[in-house]
Parts: sequence; structure tokens; C-alpha cells
Amino acid sequence: MALALGVGLLAGCSHDSGEGESATGVASVESPAVLDPWFDAVRRDDRDPARLVVLGDSVSEGYGLTGHLERRWVDRLQAGLRTRSGTPNCPTAPGGWQGTTSLVPADYRAATLPDPVASGPSVPAPTLGPGGRGRTLKPGGAVTWTVVADSVDIGYRTRFAGGPLSIEIDGQAPADGVVSTDTDPQAERQVWSSGDLGPGLHTVTVRNALPRSSSSWATVTDLTPFRGDRGRCVHVLDASRSGVSARTIAQTPSYLKDSLSLDPDLLLVPLGFNDRRADIPASEFGRSLDSLIQQARGMGYEGPILLVGWFTPAPSAGRPAWSGYLQQMQARVDHDGVSFVDLSVVLPPADASSRYFIDGLHPSAAGQPLIADSFIEILAPPQEQSLAGDATSSPDAS
Repeated sequence: MALALGVGLLAGCSHDSGEGESATGVASVESPAVLDPWFDAVRRDDRDPARLVVLGDSVSEGYGLTGHLERRWVDRLQAGLRTRSGTPNCPTAPGGWQGTTSLVPADYRAATLPDPVASGPSVPAPTLGPGGRGRTLKPGGAVTWTVVADSVDIGYRTRFAGGPLSIEIDGQAPADGVVSTDTDPQAERQVWSSGDLGPGLHTVTVRNALPRSSSSWATVTDLTPFRGDRGRCVHVLDASRSGVSARTIAQTPSYLKDSLSLDPDLLLVPLGFNDRRADIPASEFGRSLDSLIQQARGMGYEGPILLVGWFTPAPSAGRPAWSGYLQQMQARVDHDGVSFVDLSVVLPPADASSRYFIDGLHPSAAGQPLIADSFIEILAPPQEQSLAGDATSSPDAS
């Protein structure tokens, strides 16, 4: 069964956020009852967080944006769902790192995005952390974020013979600011949570403070900022990675495991572009999705999974049709707890000459709101939709 949702994306004012007119269309959600647990979580968000984890690629990570990360669709979606929910004191304005209130990795993979500051010896950890964007610190290595927040979570990865991580906030070491990453035998992502930091701008540094002669390394994976919304409100968490394919995720269990450690109430999976670009046949892409779904269940995730078919990419000589990948996603709804939505009927096709895209694949600052608005219509609980009337555009996050 499919639920057809009319999506009328309203015209926005023209300013430096790049928002403007958009197309209208109908998005068809397969097996819509799968999303009921997510709707229930949003309805409870005044007392428990409703977490949506995005397991996507460069379109979700925000390739092409260089700052003002609150303009990404993931941030706009969070703001829009919070507005629809109506839960008091859930901030929707920019904050966090470069405006984002979503999870910030230790190392963005989109070349345009503003990375946290890495100093001293360190190396990327491409299989660890949400989105595989951890950074392993050798002795003397550090990662620093400057964030607008009143508290933060810091994700790190345990490992055999891992070294300690020292945490500093505004130049001061909290009483519990040294964490051990050594574990035997279980390796996993864990979280250190700060106390109340007070509102405003804070500098957070995570360091491997061992002497350079030491051989113990330690991996930091991410930071999540909070502004009075810890333990409540809707949270849209970025676990995406530019360039990633479904096949890569299916073949890298730690990547999926660390993303699921965010404890999602809904796992959003908008993939396929990089499988197609790598000339992976649509049928093999489908098998990768099967493996990803089965692994997620095997890791204990019981919640809904929403597969997302993106807009149609620009034609590429010799590449298979995008419709084949959409068909493979749609066919995965035979798994329990899996739904599918085809946004190619709502979003304009990728066109480098369009103001909505920066090339034949990646949305521009003008295209990001179109994605967010279409998701809001699908992911806001139905009664909130009816109460909202005809207001379908997300809050201005610029």
C-alpha cells in the first residue's frame, strides 16, 4: 500500500539563503504504517528525544556549502519538524558549529564543508564514527570545535590498547575530562557528556595528551551541541559521508554500528547515487540494501527504515538509468519495517544550469529547502499536518 502526499512547496523571498520558487508534486510513501513508531516518538518529544539518523551521501552531508550549515536540508528538516511539533523551547534558529545543531564529525568528507580544527599528528578513521568520519589522534594530536551550545556530547571509539583522551572546555579541564578508550575485547562508540556550560560560544578540544614517545592512539568521532534540547525535542542527526555507496556501508559493519549507536527512532537511507557513479548495477545495489537492512536488524535496531529515492541526476553517458535504482529501493519494502518514498516526482531533476543545483548532482543553497520541505510533509505526524493547514515551507534558517 502507498500513501500519496501532495507537496506544494511555497515560494520564498529572494535573499542570500538562495530560497525561491519550487516545483509541486506528489510523493508516494510505500507501506506508510512503517512510520507509525516515528510519529509516536515525535508526539512524545516533550519528554524524550525523537532521533532521526540520516545515513546518506554528499547530498545529505551538504557538499557545496561552505558555511551557514543551518541551510542544509538536515538542519532545515529539524527546524521544520520542531515547528510542526509545537513542543515549547525547542530551538529552531542557527547554533552549534557553523550554524548546525546536528552532529558534527571530527572530519567532514565533503571538501567544501568547514572541518573542526585538527592539530598535531592525526589520521582520518574512515570506518569509525557516524558516517565514518572519525579522526585517530596520535600522541600530541587534537581536534577543536568552537560551538554555540549550553552542553555537548563528544563521541569517541574504544579500541584495544587505546590511549586516554583529555577534554578541555574553554581552556579548562572538567573534573571528569579524561576518558579511557582502551577496551578488551569490545570496540564501540561511546559518549562523554558535559555538564551545563552556560549559553553562548564555547571552545571544545579533545586531545591525546600522552608523550610523543607513546604508541597509544585514540579515536574521537564527533560532537553534538545542545541548547536546552538535551533529552527532548526532534533531532535530525547527520551520519552521512560524501562519496559513500550502499555497497561500502554494507561491507563496513563498524560504519553502520557507529551510526546506529546514535539510537535512532527512524533510520533515513538516501543512497544510490554513488553506486550508480561507480557503475554498480542496480541489482547489486539492491543486494547491498538487503545486507544493510539485515545487518541493522542484527545489530539490534528494531525501528523503521525509510529508503529515499532522490531527484533524477543529470544524464551521464554509459551510466544506467536512475529509475532502476529507484525500483530496487521500492522492492525492499518486502522487509519488515522498511518503507520507501520516491522524491524524484517532487524535486526537479539535477541540472547544472538550474539555480537549484551547483552541478549535475548536488543541490545548491536554493535546492536544499526543496528537499527539507518535501521531507517535512512526509515525516511530520499526520495530526500536526492537519493542524498546520496550508503552511508547508520550513522556517527560514538563514
